Amino acid sequence: MKIFKPSTLVSLGIAIAAALVTQPVRAVAITNFLVITENSSTSLTATLTVNGIMTSPLVTPNGADAWFIALTGFAGQQSWAEPGAAGVVNSVQGQPFSNRISIASDLGSVSFGLADGTPDTTSFTLNSLPVSVTFFDKGDVAAAPDTGSTLGLLSLSVVALLGATRLRFLQLAA
Repeated sequence: MKIFKPSTLVSLGIAIAAALVTQPVRAVAITNFLVITENSSTSLTATLTVNGIMTSPLVTPNGADAWFIALTGFAGQQSWAEPGAAGVVNSVQGQPFSNRISIASDLGSVSFGLADGTPDTTSFTLNSLPVSVTFFDKGDVAAAPDTGSTLGLLSLSVVALLGATRLRFLQLAA
């Protein structure tokens, strides 16, 4: 009957209390989703899903690597890390008084941000309801190598290899 000792009951009570305290805070399931995709420094798309209905809000360029998305009732702010560039982020900021979202890409000197493509379910609201926002940066993905250059470099290396084997053959004959 060691289980009924006070020290065991206290430990069990603390463990149960800790499990109850660490539960998610949201009591409402998130049914609103905003997916923002940067295709290049001049192209950005957005898809908004509200209660299962998908729409594409108007995206307006605001210079290189900057856009506005027309969306009433959107609030919150978050940054996503630029793929392959440490200290550079893409920022999404709601401007509820202007009925729009401000997007800025390739911002430097920032040491924090979610990983590219990670949904943020805690920072944003749409008409006071939680909204999950995901930012994808496809504009900075490394491009596949040029096949013409690859073929030229492969040919050069084969010629160098053949030349080295011929030189070795001549040295052995002498």
